[in-house]
Amino acid sequence: MQTDSGGHGRKTAPPSVTGAAQVPVRADKNNKASPPGNEKADSVRSFGVVRSLAWVALTLTLLLSIAVSIYLGNTASKTLIAKNHTFATLLADYLNNQIYRRFTLPTISIFGRIALRNPEQYRQLDLIIKSIIQGLHVENLRIYAKDHTITYSTNDADLGKADDAPPSIDAAVTSEQPIFDLDAAIPYRWAFFRFSLEPNTFRLRTTTPLRMEDLLGFSLSNGEPVMGVLEFSQDVTSDIESAIRFQQLILGVTLLGLGILMGLLLLLVRRAERALAIRMAEEQRLLLELHQHEKLAGMGRVVASIAHEIRNPLGIISSSAELLIKRTVKAEPTISRILQAIYDEAKRLSRTVSDFLDYARPKQLKAERVDAGAIIGQVLAFLSPDFAQRDIDIVRSGEIDSPLWMDGDKDLLYRAFYNIMSNAIQAMNNSGILTIHAECIHVPVPVIHLLFHDTGPGFLEENKHQLLDPFFTTKEGGTGLGLPIVNSIINSHGGTLTLTNAPEGGAQVGITVPQSTD
Repeated sequence: MQTDSGGHGRKTAPPSVTGAAQVPVRADKNNKASPPGNEKADSVRSFGVVRSLAWVALTLTLLLSIAVSIYLGNTASKTLIAKNHTFATLLADYLNNQIYRRFTLPTISIFGRIALRNPEQYRQLDLIIKSIIQGLHVENLRIYAKDHTITYSTNDADLGKADDAPPSIDAAVTSEQPIFDLDAAIPYRWAFFRFSLEPNTFRLRTTTPLRMEDLLGFSLSNGEPVMGVLEFSQDVTSDIESAIRFQQLILGVTLLGLGILMGLLLLLVRRAERALAIRMAEEQRLLLELHQHEKLAGMGRVVASIAHEIRNPLGIISSSAELLIKRTVKAEPTISRILQAIYDEAKRLSRTVSDFLDYARPKQLKAERVDAGAIIGQVLAFLSPDFAQRDIDIVRSGEIDSPLWMDGDKDLLYRAFYNIMSNAIQAMNNSGILTIHAECIHVPVPVIHLLFHDTGPGFLEENKHQLLDPFFTTKEGGTGLGLPIVNSIINSHGGTLTLTNAPEGGAQVGITVPQSTD
């Protein structure tokens, strides 16, 4: 479809159209308009700073929460280990006391000295120790002599060995206090990632001096209070596992809470980004409209200042040429043709000036309840000679023959429909079909939808984004104000204009305007 101002040669021009009102430009304190690019960049920069601060705060919270969870877990683990140390200390003292009372004293009384190589003494000590540790989860209890030789062990295979004595043997004798060592089958950091731990994964080994308590006046032959070193192990895997599970629970709850917080933050960020994108797009659209209005306002002022200077001479030229044509049409055919050309060009120039004024000059909308279908019928009746001359058929479909009530300006709507149909006539040139379809839609609000479909070549894809730009035209000698005038009229009525190509070919001009509810 070719786009033009919609004017025709021999027809009287339709009524004038609403122009674009002047929109004030927002200015700063220096009365200078704020550059739109700076506002957009400032908005993006401000949002980026807020988003960065939110991510930094979230990251710091995550690191702090992980540190707190590790600290609490380690504290719980140390507390459980301290509890086991206390129990082991009590157990060591109890073993010391019971061995002294139930074995050392009776053995010295009977045999005069301690000699565990004596099978009877060894058997008596074994019975006493096993009766003491029964049910206390004590494993691998040993007694070392001062030369590091194992003189007693719950495991008979260890007797007599001296080469695998731990360093804690000498430390226990020197400090005269229990020495604790945690033997781990796997590192603690790897145990944290195990679903379950095997028994004896962690064992607490206690080494304590085996003392001679001089309660009844007895003493060893050498007079030293330390008879040897007592060593025993306890399985503390369950306690360590409890501490690990507690630490995992804290860390899991922390990560879950932060995950939820992060998800909410991402959701808010994405919504904010979409809202910002929509706002920026709307702002860009408004800025483009503002610039367009500024341009039109400037053009309107220029056109208004020279309109009378142009139209008055044009009126004189066209009326004089028309008068001379009537006088010379028979006497001077050649002069008559020249005068006819002058007359036609003067009328064409007058229509061009009218188009400029119609588009750029503000005009108050006079809204009343009108029938859009009846206005379309009037335009069809006015253009019927052109349809007949170019062999164009009119097809009316939908609710086009029913009342289409809306609130609008009859003259402006007439001009809009006139321009659309004029463009369709010029696009189809000779022969074609113009289909006018109408329907009333009530969801979500009642609107009237009009569709004008011609069988011409349609809109060129590379030009579709420029069709509503002022002064853009594909016709030789056109002003490029036809469709912009139509768009201005429809927008002033609260409607929308769409320009597409039909799947079967040809241009489609769609109009959607609010339906009257009266």
